[in-house]
Amino acid sequence: MNNKKLSLTLSLVGILALTACNQPTEEIDPLSQLREKGECLDCNLAGADLREFNLENARLNRSDLSGANLSGVNLRRALLDRANLAGANLSETDLTEAALTEANLAGADLSDANLERSFLRDVDLTGANLKGANLAQANLTAANLTDANLEEAEFNETTMPDGSRR
Repeated sequence: MNNKKLSLTLSLVGILALTACNQPTEEIDPLSQLREKGECLDCNLAGADLREFNLENARLNRSDLSGANLSGVNLRRALLDRANLAGANLSETDLTEAALTEANLAGADLSDANLERSFLRDVDLTGANLKGANLAQANLTAANLTDANLEEAEFNETTMPDGSRR
């Protein structure tokens, strides 16, 4: 009789433990996470309107920000390595000293953006609008600038895709 009770008790404990472990995890809203923690790694923020955010020192590595509106946002010293910013609006955005290694900025609007001392190694800027952008002391090593609009862009001690200085 004791063995039956013990066996039944252990079975119930096992079922309860499995039920507790398999509870659905609460989905974390990426915008809330970004606002509260200043970071959102591997997040889906495609098409988000982030104009009201101060993203100085934010960590957004590997996040999808394609088509997002970041116009005029403070992204100083932000980490955006491997982020997808294709078609994003980054006009008049402050990206001073931002890290964008291997980021996708194809078709992005970076007009009048401040990219001074930013790290843009292996970045895809195909068809991007960089009209009037400040690229002083930026590192564009191995960046793809095919069909990018560089009209009135400022180059001063900028490392160009081929490694030369301009």
